[in-house]
Amino acid sequence: MLNDVQYDYLSDESQEINRMMCFKTFIRLAVMEQTTVTKHNFSAVLQPGQFIASKVELSMMWECNRKTATRIIQEFNQMGILHSEPTNRTTIHTLKCLSVWFTDQKTVKNSFFVINPTVKPLEKPPRTARHVPPENDVPTAGSVKPESVVPAATPSAGVNDPDERSLPPMTAAAEVKEPATVHSFPLQSLHHASEGQHGSSHQPEVADEGKTQPP
Repeated sequence: MLNDVQYDYLSDESQEINRMMCFKTFIRLAVMEQTTVTKHNFSAVLQPGQFIASKVELSMMWECNRKTATRIIQEFNQMGILHSEPTNRTTIHTLKCLSVWFTDQKTVKNSFFVINPTVKPLEKPPRTARHVPPENDVPTAGSVKPESVVPAATPSAGVNDPDERSLPPMTAAAEVKEPATVHSFPLQSLHHASEGQHGSSHQPEVADEGKTQPP
């Protein structure tokens, strides 16, 4: 029979190794009649409710390391469920929470049974949460540094001035040629110059037909 504290301990599913599974292991290993066990040059007479198991054997059954198996055995002893007595070869364990076994042929009583033992809840050591990186190395909030902002190029002085924009480029101004100078001369001056050049080749003007010349 289990009291409330013992039952809460066995039903705690937050443990890495299920304590109810460990408890079932102890019940299965316990003998229900007087038995003589010989193991590794060691011999012992076990009474109903007792069994022999080393830390190595229990760690293999629970698929854990020996340190974890040792801690679980100590917890069961503190909870008054189990009593463990080490020897020079192995460890003899005694169940203290079972009063009787019922079989098809008879009823087996446990002489080591302790009714309603006074036990205290175990103080669990605080667990530090381990940091797990996100999948695919996705950066989380706060881990991304703000990108440096490159300032826009500042326009040079005079570019934004409307007067400066209206001016043609320097190359265009350099390519503009000055218009050719045109000299104007009176028509008479050109006529006299023409007469001086031709001299005797000048012929008098012929009067138009039908017009009478003055006498």
